Amino acid sequence: MQDMALTPAVLIHNASAGTSHRAGLTQLGAALRDAGFDAEYRPTRTPADLLPALHGPLPGPVFIAGGDGTFRAAALHLAGRGATVGVIPLGTSNNIARTLGLTGDPLDIARAYRHAAPHPFDAGRVQAPWGEDVFFEAFGCGVFADVLHAYDPDAPKSPLRAAQALLSTLPGFQAQPVPTHVDGQDSPAPPLALLEIMNIQSTGNSLRLAPDAHPGDGQLNLIRVNGEQRDSLLAYAAALLRGQFDTLPSVQEDVAATFTLHATGQVFHVDGETRTDPGGPVHVQVWAGALHVLRPT
Repeated sequence: MQDMALTPAVLIHNASAGTSHRAGLTQLGAALRDAGFDAEYRPTRTPADLLPALHGPLPGPVFIAGGDGTFRAAALHLAGRGATVGVIPLGTSNNIARTLGLTGDPLDIARAYRHAAPHPFDAGRVQAPWGEDVFFEAFGCGVFADVLHAYDPDAPKSPLRAAQALLSTLPGFQAQPVPTHVDGQDSPAPPLALLEIMNIQSTGNSLRLAPDAHPGDGQLNLIRVNGEQRDSLLAYAAALLRGQFDTLPSVQEDVAATFTLHATGQVFHVDGETRTDPGGPVHVQVWAGALHVLRPT
């Protein structure tokens, strides 16, 4: 293919992502060229570099080569701008890529964008006592948020710290009531071990909590786990592996566009970050079509 036929694009590449060794910068540029894109690499050594890298008019789609954290960091600068994104998974969990059906060799995925179409990709908006937030994967409280907070997601990744976070959190964890309104209607529930509002199917370390979630349907999936009548850990693990977590007796799922949670000081997570809540109402609503994502046809 001649250069004159190439479509201008931008490439954001996280060289420190979990599986970045599978696709170097030069290889990615060549694969995208095979797909018909002249992708301009814009260096982003730190998240702060993304603001100047993505500021102003974009020449074409933005290809994000990295993990879920890289996607979030870039998407925060692209949401609401009519931007189109191509995901090239180089992370550890790759929750967003998996929800979009993008699995396998990252260079093959890059080449597959030669035949791709844009699709809407929603986000979630949060208004809370700590301020405003946006999430692309999930937002919630309960045992996962508590473990993530104990792990300290801002520190370098460490399996040892992850194990310590589990061991320090789980023995003393207590389910808490979280009064909730779904699309303006009261939605009672018992004290909860877990509350997650999902935009995509998975969060965290590939926790597929909402296997039916679709990030372009203009809805969010509320997953609540009964903290008084829990299933066994084995049942939860097996259901996650089968993609049937939402069918367990202790799990309640609601699909809606708006939610109001009445928090009482819980720790919340916003994708892979945590927030400490002083208490008060937390409003969540879908941001339909915040982005567009390319999906190979």
